[in-house]
Amino acid sequence: MPIDPEVKRQLDVVIGEKYAPPRRWGITILKWLVIAALAIATSVVVVGVLDVHVTKAQKDAAKKRPLPVYVVPGK
Repeated sequence: MPIDPEVKRQLDVVIGEKYAPPRRWGITILKWLVIAALAIATSVVVVGVLDVHVTKAQKDAAKKRPLPVYVVPGK
């Protein structure tokens, strides 16, 4: 809602230029919910990417291990 210039001038005289009209709680809560959802989604993506790469690295390391050599005494 735009503030009438005359009202703004009177508010500046009484309150100063730091006047901020009250915020609407619905919009503020909605913004925080969107931010929280994005943070959760980002963390899920990071954990998923790390899980894929760590699992792949562990499987590749298991494949590259040399086979154990058993020495049979007496032969």
